Formats: sequence, structure tokens, C-alpha cells
Amino acid sequence: MEKDPSPENPKNEIELKDGVPVSLLFDDVYFSKQGGWEESSYVFLEGNQIPSKLAKKDHSIFYIGELGFGSGLNVFVTLDFWKSLSNPSLVTFISLEGFPLKRDILLTLNKSYPNKTLWFEDLLCSYESAIKLWADDRTQNLWTYTWTHSSNQSTFTLQVFFGDVGFCLPQFPKIHSWYLDGFSPGKNPDMWSSDTLKEIQKKSNPGTSFATFSSAGFLRRNLKELGFVVEKKKGFGRKREMITGYLK
Repeated sequence: MEKDPSPENPKNEIELKDGVPVSLLFDDVYFSKQGGWEESSYVFLEGNQIPSKLAKKDHSIFYIGELGFGSGLNVFVTLDFWKSLSNPSLVTFISLEGFPLKRDILLTLNKSYPNKTLWFEDLLCSYESAIKLWADDRTQNLWTYTWTHSSNQSTFTLQVFFGDVGFCLPQFPKIHSWYLDGFSPGKNPDMWSSDTLKEIQKKSNPGTSFATFSSAGFLRRNLKELGFVVEKKKGFGRKREMITGYLK
């Protein structure tokens, strides 16, 4: 499954539509301006039962894996919840991104959610430095940033691997909950391919959960064949269905 770390990918052109970045390559939005925060919380936090899992503290470090870092919305939603806990456990949030967004595009997330703490200068500079390092040396494809909780000094660590999903995903550790949030399967098939799903299974333990906005039939079938229990649930807002589940 592993691929060259510097594949000849087509350029991902970005266009702003009503203040929201849209990928012209994948013909899909990075986040929803209206209800995007609530959708992320509903699909990924609630879909993976993150609140109850962090409360149980069954793991010394709770590992969340994400496919599709994008603007970072899911990280900020998860981080915001983690900060709201009085005595949270250690969390490591691991993602991947083949087309890192530039500063001006990332800052559109701040404009869409002005009452939230999202991208700030030190975080942006750290991200930009990691992207530059990756551009100079494609084997240096990991960005790490850590937040410390105000009450118990616990940490929330973000790690983002840059590059193709086939190259990045094998570098993940074992994951406790998956956020499957690439562009829609019809527009970004590599992120949802059978090879990708097999690698997700390899990086999961029995009981590892997943959640995704997608409810595509082929995705449900492929996950079931790999030993995942798949459950349909009501989607967020106008979306009729989504799926969640766990590895048997």
C-alpha cells in the first residue's frame, strides 16, 4: 500500500464561495459555514462516543485518527471539548493531509467561527514551518503541536502527516476512534479505497470505533467484510443517514 512520499499529484486549487474554501480538484467544501461546528460534534464526537470514552479513562493515552485534516475543524471541535473537562486524560489526535492549506485559507475558519479559539499566530507559524520542511525534504512529513490543560497539566497532542494517504496511514499507531472525514467518496475515491480501509483495520484493535458522514453502500459493505460492525444513524441536519461502528 505504501507509495512514494512525493507523488505527482495535481494541484489543489482553492476557491472561496461565500467565505468558505472549496477544493476545485475534489469539488467539495472544507467545512460548512452554517452548522459546521455542530455537524462535526454530532458526527465525530457523538458518533464515536468520545465524551463517555474520555470519562472512563480506559487508556493512558487516547488515540484519535482522522482521514482528512483540511482546515483543522475536527481537531478544534475535539480540543474545545477536551478543554471543557475538569480532569481530562491524555489525547493524541493524528491526521493526514495531502494538500496543506495556506494561511489565508486557514484563517477563513476563524472568520466563520469568531467566538471559538482556532488558528492563532504560534500555531500557524508552527504549521507553516512544518510544511516548508516537508517541501524541502519529503521524508520529513510530520507536524506536531501540543496543548496543555489549565487544570491538571494533561496534554492534547496533534500530529499531522503530510502526503498521500497510502504513504501516511501506515505511519499511524493503533487508534481508538476514527474520524473518517475525507472529501466525499465519489470525489476522492483514494481516501475510501479498499486498500485504505484495510490499513484502517490494521491500525485498529477490537472495539476501535469509527464515524463518518458518508453512508455509501460500498463503504458499508467493505467495512463489514473487514470485520467492522456497521450501524446506520440519522445524519446531521438535512442529511438523511450517516454510519458509525466498531471493529469486532
